[in-house]
Amino acid sequence: MTMYGLRHPLLARTAASAALTALLAGIPAILLTYFWPIDLPTLDDLATPGEPIVIKTLLLATVWTCWALFALAVAVELVGTARARRSQVRLPFQRLAAYLITTITVAATAPIAAPRALIPAAAVATTSAAAPNHAMAAEADKGETAKPYVTYVVQPRDTLWAIAEKRLGDPMRYREIIALNQGRTMDDGQLFAQGEWLQPGSTLHLPADAAKPEHARPRTHTVTSGETLWGISKQHFGKGIQYKKIFKLNKGRPQPGGSRLTDPDVLEPGWRLILPKHGRDAQKAKPVHRRTLSHHAAEPAHRRALSSGPVAKAETRQPSYRETASPHPTTGTVPPRSVINSSPPRPPAEPAPQTPRPAAAATSSEVVILPQGGMMALSFAAGVAVALAATRLHRRRRLTAPTIDEPVSVFVPEPQPPAVRALEQAHRSDSEAAPPDDFELVSSAFEIEPPVALKAGIRDDDPVHLPLSGLNLALTGPGTDDCIRAIVLALLTQADAYRASIIIPAQDAKRWFGDTITALIDHLPGLRLTATFEEAINHLEEQLVSRRGILQDYESDDIHQLRQAEPGEPLPALLLAVSCSDGHPYLDTLLTMAARLGLGAVLAGRSPSGTTCEVDQDHRITEVAGPLGKELRDVTLFHLPPDAAASVLHTLATGNGLPTEHPEQPADLPVPPPSTTPQPVRFTLLGEPTIDVHGTPVDLSRRTKALELFVLLALHPRGLDREEICEHLWPDLEETLAGYRFHAALKDLRTALRDASAPNDRKTHFVERSGKTYRIEPQHVDVDLWAFHQALADARTATKEQAKLTALETAASLCRGQLGQGLKYDWLDQDHRWPLTIASVKALLQLGALHEHAGDNERALEIYDQACALDPDVESATRSAIRLLTSLGRTDEARQRARHLMARLNTLGVAPSPETRAVLQQLRTLQTVMHAPKSPDPDRSKPPQTFSRDSLTAQEEVP
Repeated sequence: MTMYGLRHPLLARTAASAALTALLAGIPAILLTYFWPIDLPTLDDLATPGEPIVIKTLLLATVWTCWALFALAVAVELVGTARARRSQVRLPFQRLAAYLITTITVAATAPIAAPRALIPAAAVATTSAAAPNHAMAAEADKGETAKPYVTYVVQPRDTLWAIAEKRLGDPMRYREIIALNQGRTMDDGQLFAQGEWLQPGSTLHLPADAAKPEHARPRTHTVTSGETLWGISKQHFGKGIQYKKIFKLNKGRPQPGGSRLTDPDVLEPGWRLILPKHGRDAQKAKPVHRRTLSHHAAEPAHRRALSSGPVAKAETRQPSYRETASPHPTTGTVPPRSVINSSPPRPPAEPAPQTPRPAAAATSSEVVILPQGGMMALSFAAGVAVALAATRLHRRRRLTAPTIDEPVSVFVPEPQPPAVRALEQAHRSDSEAAPPDDFELVSSAFEIEPPVALKAGIRDDDPVHLPLSGLNLALTGPGTDDCIRAIVLALLTQADAYRASIIIPAQDAKRWFGDTITALIDHLPGLRLTATFEEAINHLEEQLVSRRGILQDYESDDIHQLRQAEPGEPLPALLLAVSCSDGHPYLDTLLTMAARLGLGAVLAGRSPSGTTCEVDQDHRITEVAGPLGKELRDVTLFHLPPDAAASVLHTLATGNGLPTEHPEQPADLPVPPPSTTPQPVRFTLLGEPTIDVHGTPVDLSRRTKALELFVLLALHPRGLDREEICEHLWPDLEETLAGYRFHAALKDLRTALRDASAPNDRKTHFVERSGKTYRIEPQHVDVDLWAFHQALADARTATKEQAKLTALETAASLCRGQLGQGLKYDWLDQDHRWPLTIASVKALLQLGALHEHAGDNERALEIYDQACALDPDVESATRSAIRLLTSLGRTDEARQRARHLMARLNTLGVAPSPETRAVLQQLRTLQTVMHAPKSPDPDRSKPPQTFSRDSLTAQEEVP
């Protein structure tokens, strides 16, 4: 509660005095009592900015500095009050000091509009000398025709301070109001006297230069078709969130036609909405008035800025430093203001004109800026992420089981091009939740509805959509090719399941995407390359005729209605992308009939009947002519440079089954030698991460970066330097700030481990530094990931089958789940998690084969099931379990696993591998034989069926 909220001036003065005393005397008393003397940090402490003694010293220095500045501001204001003029010195906390001092000195005599407001005003005794001209004018006001004052009707909660600021531009001129009204008989019959309330409705005399209140009509907005309150707020105020104020102002107001606004989501064209007073066009220039007192002509610059500033608000307003006048460039003084201005005055706080931003600098929650210079929609990043997930799924499904003697290693993942990596990271960071696994991501992306609109670009950080049906868009200028690449690839990410189709002449396709596109065409569903430009137009004509016939057969008005009625009819959105510098008459004729048929075209050139846009090198539309001119004006189009487009195109092809040629290279960790002493800390990374010290769990859930640092160092046993760590954990921060974050995370990690350690381990670092390298101390920390890699190394070097089996059993006991299960780290997902999962599954399959070779079928089945649980999409793991169960005669269990496998494959829309089909066929054959009617011959001397590990062929036919 502020002093102005108190009910009586005496209370305000008492509260202000108490506050000023507490700030001036209380703060140093507390600091000297509890924090003196100050322990200064040493140089070693300064090397680690997160040390408590460093933070304490900085905080104390900040508090003492703030107190000293406030004390100086109080002294400055006391001098100004004694001189009855505002000080020209500007200090921090000066507004607070002026507020308290003014309240103390004048609160007891401040007239205030009853009943609840209290704003300080000056005592009458101090005003007679300050404003003699106004005193004489007040005495003679009844006899003069030209009144040296204007009248003002007091409003509820008005104060002299607020009236002076609102009408005179300077709250310190309240003394002039007192001088003009001293001794006057007010409307209620009482004399104007000090210390009394201002009565709402009474009339005050103000100096003649008081600004007249503006009675401008409220700003309104006429609703047009398709508009929303969010969009109207964005248009007028720059922020859509202001829609709540618009709704509150207009809720229940009668609108043309008799309807009323009751739902913020329902607007009707023609409605007139009243807009709030503040906004982009709400600040109006106020006229500059000449003051009646001669000494105001040479007043300080900051006071002149206030007098010409906005006066619509009633609350106290302190001028900012940007509103003060600038010194003269040569003399260093403020030039006096001219009394008469030949040009309209400018408000001092007028915002600087905005200059267009370059396209590369555009940022939005709907946009991804690529490191190679491209810019795409976030929905495009989702399509690329699905293609990457499909690529990984394809490799895992086709993973072959290793032989008994084959060495198993963790391989280096195929490096991702920068554009593809940035797109996947953007997709992952779009959600706060943990990213879905590859199966969930691919299966959830399946859709049959064709796209009806195309995200073309952004304007004011908002995406711009263009309808695909009837699209006739022509682009010219240096940015044309990049924009067409973006349009084609954006549609290709939605081309699965007959949703979209793109037709491009082969010559144009090579120009935009390079010669390799012809080799990828079989793995890019929805893309059709034609030999010539004429063939592309012929195909478009065939589609137009065919679709017109289909519409007639189904008696539908347009393609959208037909898709709703017959969703199974393959009617993809069709886009023609061609280079046509001066247009093509027959193509224009076809496109005039394409709107109701789901066809469109984008041209590199000009279109006589469509929309032609001039695209500059920053991919911004500088000129536009045609039907879509309003939608595309000042739009920055999405764009992709050639290298980025080629990498994305290859990613889409691999997601649709294009074999990868990246050779597998081992990437096993250089595991440190085993510790000879007990390790107090155990760090489990395979599965859900856990940390325990002497069996006591350590919770790092609230120290997220400390945990991420621990995980990163565990994946690099030899250590990383600080720059490498910051590049992984804080890639977007400036180097110095990232270094501070690193030291803070390291301190959090060490503190958490030390707090849970035994007393003799309290001085252990757990993460040691050697030169510039930081690494986990293996003599104090046991990491299960290191033990897993050591087990794989032992299995690779084992010369006997039993030694290999023992090493792989150790690895199997450590496979409790995927690496860092539940952790959402981009660098962990892209570089470490799935290569380790594949190596774990291969190790388990090899271990199962060893047990099966040794005759321990039950243990082999347990290992196969463990591999299936670790990655259910590896067909070879499920196939091994089905084969073994079939050989053991447990067909019901085998059939259950087969149904589970086929359900996942059907969800993905893919067929099983030939090897899997063979095993399933053998299972069906065995079931048929087992359920066949028995022969009447009672001969049971024949031996039972047996099956080898590699074949289910019966040794002897069952009659």
